[in-house]
Amino acid sequence: MSVFTRITRSQLDQFFSAYPLGEVLDFEGITDGIDNTNYSVTTAQGNFVLTLFESLTGDDLSHFLKLLSHLGKSGLLSPSPQRDRQANYLGRLNDKPAAIFKRLSGVAILTPSVLHCHEIGLQLASLHRCTQGYVFPMKSSNDLSWCKTVLNNIDAYLSIEDRALIDDELAYQAENSQANLPRGVIHADLFRDNVLFVDDRLSGLLDFYSACTDTLLLDVAIAANDWCCDNGVVNRQKFTALLSAYQSLRPLVSLEKQHWPTLLRAAALRFWLSRLEHQCYPRPGEITQQKDPLIFRRILLQHRQSTCLSSNTDIFNLRSTA
Repeated sequence: MSVFTRITRSQLDQFFSAYPLGEVLDFEGITDGIDNTNYSVTTAQGNFVLTLFESLTGDDLSHFLKLLSHLGKSGLLSPSPQRDRQANYLGRLNDKPAAIFKRLSGVAILTPSVLHCHEIGLQLASLHRCTQGYVFPMKSSNDLSWCKTVLNNIDAYLSIEDRALIDDELAYQAENSQANLPRGVIHADLFRDNVLFVDDRLSGLLDFYSACTDTLLLDVAIAANDWCCDNGVVNRQKFTALLSAYQSLRPLVSLEKQHWPTLLRAAALRFWLSRLEHQCYPRPGEITQQKDPLIFRRILLQHRQSTCLSSNTDIFNLRSTA
């Protein structure tokens, strides 16, 4: 959530006039995130988030907005898209697809506790359970082929050591397919800045625009690598809290436990490459945010070298102390 497309007050007033949400009182850009343009908007009827979609097409967005509507009806704490007076979720603003969402209360947690990790495990399992059987046609675009493409794009910026590390990890991932693991709708980007808390109570899951149909356990690994690592250092107690909470609602099958270390590595590689690409080819914007790629390099190295989170330990059977 950054600002790549600037809008004026008159543009905003005109856009909101199509919605039964009252007069616009105030607005400002939101700096978190890196994909879409977001503004916080206050109207006479409450607080909203206006999103201008920088790369997604209208056809793709219809699937995401339907998913968000489904999640809201299922009781998941996610942004509810607002309909205009013609019952449409999606409009256009400054030549970009745009939508309005009810703003959820709470703030992002920069330094999560064991309790916060426990909450993430519960909510992630709730997401996977409430979308069982939900047909979501969006497929993952961040597979091994994507990793290789990104690697080729950034090759000139890499050290010999980093290139060798990435090549070796890609070879390992190619030899350890997760094709037979349970699949379903995954968030695929459940980082700290995409979750809101009021005190220690989770109040919202944000930014579902990376969501796709993919391996469920990959979603857990992506979240765990961010929530359960302190500045890139694995925190085993937090991993245990997240996994035990997740399994209390959706127990992992034996094959998932076997592939857990591989998926932790896959998730770390994916976001290391993604952040490297953003660093090498930054997008222009009025307010933008870049994230440190070295954090995921450190996490990947720990997963490659450490057995403390392997499927051979009792991490799947430990109870969280959260």
